[in-house]
Amino acid sequence: MDYAASISTAVLGEGLVPAGTADLLIRHHKTGAARIAMSLPTGAHVLHLAAAACLFNDLHTAATLAGLSLGPVAVRADGGFDETMTASTGIRLEVDISGDADPEELRTLVLETFEVSTVACVLRRSTSVEITEIDARTTAPGDLA
Repeated sequence: MDYAASISTAVLGEGLVPAGTADLLIRHHKTGAARIAMSLPTGAHVLHLAAAACLFNDLHTAATLAGLSLGPVAVRADGGFDETMTASTGIRLEVDISGDADPEELRTLVLETFEVSTVACVLRRSTSVEITEIDARTTAPGDLA
């Protein structure tokens, strides 16, 4: 059984529909707003959300330090547990990132940020945490968040 969670850029007041049972629109300290989605609000989902949210936050900090502007960003985390639910079978992260840089520079930003992302660093000590996909693209200046 998988326990998926994600966090992605959102815009307050722009066509937002009521959140699903396990979706939450939050004010976000780096992007203004973000949407958190979990198929169920369990501890397992929250663990995966912690990995996703930490990388999401760190990407915005790293981009600012690098002088880059990011467009929409989404980090999805998924993984499973053993049959006793006492050991993780690993956490997989998928990153969808856009910004005012070429896709290779954005991929490098993701990989370098992932290496120092606090939650991933802590989790790697007891389970595998890896990026399984990066979708990077250049965003037109008018589309940047």
